Amino acid sequence: MLEQDALIQSLDTSVLFKDVSAEEVERIITFAHWRTVEQGQYVYRQGDNDCHFYIVAHGEAELTMNVAGGEQFLIGHIGPGGHFGETALLTNSSNSLNARALTSLSLLCFDADTFNSVLLANHIIQRQLSIALARRLRFSFHDHAKALTRAKSNRKSSEHSLDPTFLSGPTFSAETAKLSMARGLEDQPTESTIARQIMTAVRRFSSTLDPVLITGETGTGRRMAAYEIHQASAYRSGPYLEVDIRNFDSGQLEVELFGYERDSFAFSQIDQLGAFERLQDGTVVLYNAENMEPDFQRQLVSIIKKGFFSKVAGDSKVALRSRLILICKDTPRLQDGHNRLLPSLYALVANQHFRMTPLRGHRRDIPRLVQYYLKRYSLQYGKTINQVDDQTLGKFMNYDWPGNLTEMASVLQRAVILGSNNEPLSSQILLGVPRSEGKWEFNLLRLHGIRTFITGRLFPELPRALVGVGLTLVLIALFFGPANAEKNIGLTLSWVVGWPLLIFSFFFLARTWCSVCGLSVPGWLAQTVFRPERPTPQFIRKYSGWIMTLLCILLFWIETTWNAYKSPHLTAWIISIITLSSLFFSMFFKRRVWCRYLCPLGAINAIFAMPSILELRSNTHMCMNRCSDHVCYTGDDGAAGCPMFRHPFLVDNNRDCILCGQCIKNCKLDSIHLNLRLAPQELWNLQSPRLEDSFLVVSLAAIFYPFAINQKYPGFVESWSETLHAIGLPHSPALASSIFFFGCIIIYLSGYAMMSQIMARITGNSWKATASILGYGMIPLVLGAFMAAHLEIFVGSLQLLPANILDIIGIGGDYGSNRIMNRDATFVLQAITVFGGLIAALYASQRIIKRLLIARQYSLKMFAVSAFLLCLSAVAYLWLV
Repeated sequence: MLEQDALIQSLDTSVLFKDVSAEEVERIITFAHWRTVEQGQYVYRQGDNDCHFYIVAHGEAELTMNVAGGEQFLIGHIGPGGHFGETALLTNSSNSLNARALTSLSLLCFDADTFNSVLLANHIIQRQLSIALARRLRFSFHDHAKALTRAKSNRKSSEHSLDPTFLSGPTFSAETAKLSMARGLEDQPTESTIARQIMTAVRRFSSTLDPVLITGETGTGRRMAAYEIHQASAYRSGPYLEVDIRNFDSGQLEVELFGYERDSFAFSQIDQLGAFERLQDGTVVLYNAENMEPDFQRQLVSIIKKGFFSKVAGDSKVALRSRLILICKDTPRLQDGHNRLLPSLYALVANQHFRMTPLRGHRRDIPRLVQYYLKRYSLQYGKTINQVDDQTLGKFMNYDWPGNLTEMASVLQRAVILGSNNEPLSSQILLGVPRSEGKWEFNLLRLHGIRTFITGRLFPELPRALVGVGLTLVLIALFFGPANAEKNIGLTLSWVVGWPLLIFSFFFLARTWCSVCGLSVPGWLAQTVFRPERPTPQFIRKYSGWIMTLLCILLFWIETTWNAYKSPHLTAWIISIITLSSLFFSMFFKRRVWCRYLCPLGAINAIFAMPSILELRSNTHMCMNRCSDHVCYTGDDGAAGCPMFRHPFLVDNNRDCILCGQCIKNCKLDSIHLNLRLAPQELWNLQSPRLEDSFLVVSLAAIFYPFAINQKYPGFVESWSETLHAIGLPHSPALASSIFFFGCIIIYLSGYAMMSQIMARITGNSWKATASILGYGMIPLVLGAFMAAHLEIFVGSLQLLPANILDIIGIGGDYGSNRIMNRDATFVLQAITVFGGLIAALYASQRIIKRLLIARQYSLKMFAVSAFLLCLSAVAYLWLV
């Protein structure tokens, strides 16, 4: 039993007593009595009328709930200082949960009368208890939403799975398999080879809880086999969970499986617990297990051997009471999982290894599969299609089905959608044919010269190296060249040539600049030496959009406030800092973390590349049905994967693709398309719009004003500074420029927030959902405005370049005001650019509003506010260029 002082010290960690004086704690303890509970024993069970309030002084308790089928669902853990049992007392009802001792427990117990007259009489304890209950309610809502999400995800992942009626008639299940084995009928032929395979796996693995390895090609029924093994095992009444390794990096995977050490006194949110802890006496399936990092595999080997694991950031040991099933892909060089699984891990499952035969190995199942899927999809789409013609069935029997059941399901689903009632399917069937371009796009890779250039060994390495050399020369000129802005060739190449060409390239070449960016060359070279394998920190991944937005605004603020366009040294430092940042992250983290998640120039590139006439997309049907290695994303021993951490199958916009061509080189199925397109549909069809993107777009729309005014009216900042000085502020051009800069941003963001609120009410959406997507409609106009402004800089100052070159060679250049295009012709091009961006922005915004509508029909009046503000901005932009 704890001494009085030790007990009070323990209660200092309790949320109930942390603000209560020591004297009051001592007084309250005198009303309680002690109870000790041995490990594994229940404090009370669900439905008991225990009528006590408990505070954990020492040890850890587990709270569970009984659910249908005799299972128990883990609710949470309570450690020292934590409390439980108050719900029954407050509601005057029986206990709604089970409370069991995970370790030996020392409990401080208060009966119902003491709970009401002593604890609740203390206003501090009463308030803390109310806060704790409110947190539990919030966690409950969160867990419910997570459970619905998981259920929805599971339904999606099993869309093409076979049900028991196909496997061996209406009675097939794990129980059927067990009954057959008991009667000695396990070798009796079944109607389906797939069912026979699954029954064989069940027979081999149901009597043991050792880890199992299931290999096979994609779509062969590996997940069905895993589930049936679970259903026939001693853990069949326990929970079942599939974890797709591809969805997690190594750090995230540890948290997902092992959990994170929580505050011991807090009511545990179930999603803070790892899968191994949530699924005690259940089965955890590690899908695509060959993608596990080597370090994690070694950790898993140790856990399986020792029988316990520790949570992330914790030291406590938790017994492993979950069965493990590993599912790996089956390729010609990976038929036993050994080439990707470490020998130490494979040794643990080598005797429990089962390989699913591909569909081409049991073609006699094909006619029955066809009938099954036709019936299924006819019912789903309200049609009556029950057969294919004989010629098509012959094609099915001769086809190798590299995607197996998944490919067949996709092919027949599409055919049923396109087919007519009561007619055999024939022309609707396409096998192994990639999607052709739509009427608004053309695949440039069909042109031999372009394909040769992009897939060649010199792209993008050679252009990147040349740009890197050029950037080095620019930095030398900026640091050591003339202080006079006009005569410094580094400044001319940076702001007169380089930056305008970069702005123009957004529309024509999307984010291609990022693939050849000279700023990334030192980092690129460093990675060839250090070969870092650290994953991207979770904080950076989570808040990347906001970090890039803030850095981008900071970059423009520095440029405009201190006029980097006329300062060689400031320009040099801006370039150097971005280059060094890229180098730093390249030395410590794999691939291009800086470019993908942090670079302010990358943020501008990402936003302005979205309305580009160029896009890289994959043929999703080919990726889903025929690809087995996904080397375009993961890479292999001979080729790197995507440097931007994006699978081409998931790319639905230009934001995160830098067109480096790596996936085109890696893909053996020619699934990747480099499309020349007319309409950038991603602006209104984006699957995951982000509020931070819209925030950046609106900020760039506002930043245009200080940028353009400083270019067109050089004396504006000085006169604005004098005006501010007249009202009592210090006479500081930097302060005046900053006030104007951030004032424009605040005005635009405030206007955008109000417009989003109006549109949210009109469309019936939430403000956040509306504000997150409306900004994408502005991108073409903002890009058009910046292109128009930089067109004037380019044509008005390009004559500085030959003058600078003549100065360098000692001839002496002419710095007259000769333009390469007269002002009227330039203005015509500027007007075309701005109004072209306006038309595109109006169309995109209209499509976005139609997408947002929930319960109302679209009318032109709904578009009036957005259209007016876009037109007003276009007029202002054109006036300033």
